[in-house]
Amino acid sequence: MVEPVTAMAAMAVGKEIFGFIDDANKAVDTERRYQANRLSAITARDLKIQALNTRAIQEAERISGSKLENTIKALQTIESKVVAAGESGLEGQTIDGLLAETEARRLRGDTIFNQALKNTLQQINFEKQGVDAEALNRINSLERGRKPNPLGLLAKVGFAVGTAALAYGGKGSQLTEQTLPSVVPMGGGDPGFFGGT
Repeated sequence: MVEPVTAMAAMAVGKEIFGFIDDANKAVDTERRYQANRLSAITARDLKIQALNTRAIQEAERISGSKLENTIKALQTIESKVVAAGESGLEGQTIDGLLAETEARRLRGDTIFNQALKNTLQQINFEKQGVDAEALNRINSLERGRKPNPLGLLAKVGFAVGTAALAYGGKGSQLTEQTLPSVVPMGGGDPGFFGGT
């Protein structure tokens, strides 16, 4: 027949071990959900950043095309002014002034296009930073799986055995060295240190 203390202690130890295994399984599931969420957030971030990069390239190409059109228009204007000046008999500083005015307009147009591109690229960089922050917030929205501490299990098992011994200790059961397991320090040593003889 099994002593009530031993049976109670065995049930308490079993309960703690199964609880530990359940907590470990929950930690694995939680970590699995965290990793899936992390992968999904990073994939979404990468796709958004690719779209922003594509937009930046398109804007740069659009502005480059506008600058080219501006340059062609300026060249056409210069040519027509040179032809018109030649037909009207204008020479020297007058023609140079007309050409310089056209070149100045072209350069102002290029400056406006360059500033527009710079502003657009800056806005896209801000949007990329926002996308990164969104991904980080999404990743951090789920808790990571934390495995239970094996030392905590040992403490709970020890407490459960002690509680069982105390619960049945006053009901006719005798606690002796034969009914309680002996405790020997790791690596051997003097068991008397832990209350043995």
